[in-house]
This record gives sequence, C-alpha cells and structure tokens, in this order.
Amino acid sequence: MLAPKQARRTAFAVLAVAAALAGLFTVLDFRLATSQAVTLEVRGTRSHVSLVDPYAGVWGQSAAVDVPLTAQQTTFPMGGGTIQSVTARALHDEESLYVLVEWQDDTQDTGVQRPQDFRDAAAVQFPSVTGGTIPFFCMGQADGHVNIWHWKADWQADIDQAYAGVASAYQGMQVDYYAQPDDPAFNPARAVGNPLAALGRSTPVENLVAGGAGTLTTSDIQTVQGAGEWRDGRWRVLFARRLSETGDGLVRFAPGEGNDVAFAVWDGSAGERDGQKSVSQFVHLEIVPLGPGGGDNTGTVIAIVVPLSVLLVVGSGLGWYLYRRQASPSS
Repeated sequence: MLAPKQARRTAFAVLAVAAALAGLFTVLDFRLATSQAVTLEVRGTRSHVSLVDPYAGVWGQSAAVDVPLTAQQTTFPMGGGTIQSVTARALHDEESLYVLVEWQDDTQDTGVQRPQDFRDAAAVQFPSVTGGTIPFFCMGQADGHVNIWHWKADWQADIDQAYAGVASAYQGMQVDYYAQPDDPAFNPARAVGNPLAALGRSTPVENLVAGGAGTLTTSDIQTVQGAGEWRDGRWRVLFARRLSETGDGLVRFAPGEGNDVAFAVWDGSAGERDGQKSVSQFVHLEIVPLGPGGGDNTGTVIAIVVPLSVLLVVGSGLGWYLYRRQASPSS
C-alpha cells in the first residue's frame, strides 16, 4: 500500500490532470459522447470567403453537421434516395450568409443535352417567415412558404466551360439549315426569359419560392451566388447571399437570430430529377454574432491559449503549495 503522503500526492495528481482535461474539453467544446447534432451553427468570420472556391481554407473555421437524407415519398413523382447524407457547414461575415454542402457522388453529371442525361444538383430551403410554424419540408405549404436556393451542375459547367449545346453530345451531327435562327419565334423559351434556356450565366444557383407542391416559381430577384466543385468522388457546393436581402418570399437573416434549413440532393446518373431526390427534414440554423476577434484564427488561438495558461498557473501554484505543506516538519 502507498504511504499516506504518497497516496495524497497521487490523488492530487489525478485530480489535477482531470481538472486540466475538463478545462481543455470545455474550451475546445469537445464532448466524449454526444447525440447527433440538430443545429447548424453559422459562425462568424473576419476572413475573406471566396464565392468561387468551395475548398477554401476559411471553411476550417466552421462547424460541420451531418444531415441524413431519405427518398422523397410524399409527392409525385416520388423516388430518389441515392445520396444518404450531406455534410453541411455555414459561415457569415455580418454581411452575407455562406452555406457549404458536401456529399459523396462517384459520378460527375453535368450534361443534359441528351434525353437520357440528368444533372447532379443540390438545394437548400428556408422558411420564408421566421418564428412561426415550420412549413412542410417538401416545398412548403399554402400557409407556410419557403425560399429555395437550387444549384445545378450543368449551370456550373456553363460558367466554367462555356455553354454546351446539343452538338457537344452528338459530335458528328449535321444540320443543313436553320431558318432565321435569331428570330424569337424559333427560340421561344429564350425569348420569354426562361432561365433554363439562357446562353450566359452569372451564377449556377437559381433563387426560387414555393408554397406547396406544384407552386415552385423562379424569383424575380436572382442575387444568390455560389459555386460547385467535384473532387475525388465528392461534390462541394457553396451558396451565398446577403443577409439583409429583401423581396417577396425571400428569407431575411441576422446575426443572433435563428432560422431553419432543409437540404435536397439529386444524383443525375441514378436518373433523379424533379421530385425524385434525396431530402432532409428541417434542422435548426443558428447565426452566432461575430464578436471581438470572433471567427478568425487569432480569436480562436486566444480563446484556447488564455484559459489553458490560467489553468496551468493556478494548478502549478496549488500543487507547489500542497507539496510544501506536506514536506514541512509540522505536516
């Protein structure tokens, strides 16, 4: 058995280590056991967030949340479910909201020129009005409208590689004659402003509003930016919009306030399109105020180093005091 003094010192050492670890885990927000997170935390950052690079280093400042997906089985045409989950991250810089969605997809589907081809795509959906009853996660409802940001892989390819027409899919095609090809009568979709027929694009994300199945409508306000990149069998898609954007059916965001967000993903090579998709329920979206030094690397380092330094100083002083007491003749 240990001597009384040695036992006391051993017990003190164990308690000191436990206290230090507890302090470290608290500072780092590390949990030994936790349930699946249901909140997507929108952390503030003072770093620049690129609108064209979903793999930028700034995303190391965000908190990742895994969101499960299931096949859409409530509204015709039902189906999907190939993609079983997405990893979501979010940041803000007090001016814009940035949402990053990542998922596994072994094929990069960007062409829709042939009738048998379908695109990869992803969407994030928000209730248009905050603070009320959460609307139905599939396109909302009559008394619960939603705002949807829809990224399309073929639109991304149009931006990255220029518009690709039917000839890109049929290399040997021949056309004898097109009567008046610039006449709107021969390009009715483009003439009426159908975004699916546009030759040039400034963003791969379409801003939409809906109030139930069959009501999906392109918004008159197209200010959502974004970018998608397929790398090593995974898509990363970035969505971005100013926090204070206003307009009919558009959701407004503000630091310190909450909202809800749902996700949808389409796998083109699996034939998914329209309502055939993988969808999630709504999860809570919490926009954390930026605060002094918040979000950047300096603030993170200070938040970790200062409390740990205090713990080390206090622990060392207490240990030295107890050691001196035990070492004194009167102990």
